[in-house]
Amino acid sequence: MKQCALFAGMAILLAFGSLSASVISCPTSTTFDVLESFNSASNACFSQDKLFWGFNYVPGTGAPAASQVTSDLIFQTSPALDVHGWNFGANWIQTGASLANFVLSFTTEVCPLSESACAANVLPGESISGADATYAPVSVLPAGNETVSWSNGALVTLTDGSPGPLPSNGNIGLPPGFQGPITVMADFSGTGGVTQTSLRFFETVVATPEPSFLGFTVIAFVLIAITRLRKKEPS
Repeated sequence: MKQCALFAGMAILLAFGSLSASVISCPTSTTFDVLESFNSASNACFSQDKLFWGFNYVPGTGAPAASQVTSDLIFQTSPALDVHGWNFGANWIQTGASLANFVLSFTTEVCPLSESACAANVLPGESISGADATYAPVSVLPAGNETVSWSNGALVTLTDGSPGPLPSNGNIGLPPGFQGPITVMADFSGTGGVTQTSLRFFETVVATPEPSFLGFTVIAFVLIAITRLRKKEPS
């Protein structure tokens, strides 16, 4: 009897993955300390067809705590492109010769088919096609530089007076059909301050024919086939 229960448990694990996995819908507006609980691919949150996890924040001198960093989900749709990501806001300000600094990062990927919570939202052929970063320096103080790096090797530096987005077209050298995972890290260090950091990923939306168009297409093929068959029949 015990062996039967053991085999049944193993079958469930194989069929549905780890029972400890906790993939849930991402909060739309929260603080960074809440996001830090999504710390692995099996303990992630999702927005439509994107998984997010590995949130990490390291505050430097003069930087606010993770509980004081606002974190707002970015999800914008258009006919050809979806935009996913996060907008982080806080008053990272310190005057004088000292540095106000922080490092924050997270990982994202197109939801794999093994994650039933969001896999239904993934269309065939969808991929991450680009990414960009922006930041808003405090206008009354000389803001420092923000270095943004992606795990594929792409690197940009955002400076006071040119807050981005950089690269301007969002192309960070991702290969065709790329689905992730990819990690982005923002590192701000400088006198003055910064109020906002936006880290966004662009997703190519696969064009699918409208159902009505598909219906008319099927009907057209059926009529063509019937016509050809009638022509072949002896008179």
